[in-house]
Parts: sequence; C-alpha cells; structure tokens
Amino acid sequence: MTKRTVIERLLLELGLVDECWTELDRIDAGCAFILENKDLLETLPKRVQGDLSFLTSEVAVYRRKAVCALARRMAKEMHGAIVARRRQVRENGKTVSKYSYKLVKA
Repeated sequence: MTKRTVIERLLLELGLVDECWTELDRIDAGCAFILENKDLLETLPKRVQGDLSFLTSEVAVYRRKAVCALARRMAKEMHGAIVARRRQVRENGKTVSKYSYKLVKA
C-alpha cells in the first residue's frame, strides 16, 4: 500500500472524510482500529507516526489528544488540515462543550 492510501484508510476509520464534521467520540472510537493495525502506521514516516504511547492510555483526555495529533500529522502529510469546532450546549442544567473536527483537503 502506498503512503497516501494508508493515510486515507486511517482517516476513514477515524471518521474524517469528505469535509463533514465528526464528533470527538467517533474519532476516539477509531483509536481501537489504529491499535489493531499498527503495522499500517509503520509504513509511514517517523514524523507522521510520532509518539504513539498515549494511544493505549486509560485516561480519555490523553488518548483523545494523541489520536487527534496523529490525525493532524496524517492530514498535513497529505497537504490538508484538520480544523476543530467547539459548541456549548446545556445538558442537565450545566453548560457542556462539545468538540467536532473536520478534514479539509488542499
């Protein structure tokens, strides 16, 4: 598989396709696919792989930051970017921030 094909497949599994907004929970769920297929990541350059140790973290914040950083590095390798959007909604009388991400191709 070529580098571009591997990146497109990994981004597809994270839910980042066709310039539509993807919720953070969906991206976090795609982290399991990345862990199962680490051999795909090994075909990418080291600068794209980065530090993958936090992908296995039990702390959700660390794991989500790591998977978002990996997705951004992969998008950058394809001359694209990942943009974030924060929305604040009321749930059970409290204001909660909801994050979503979108892949923008050049």
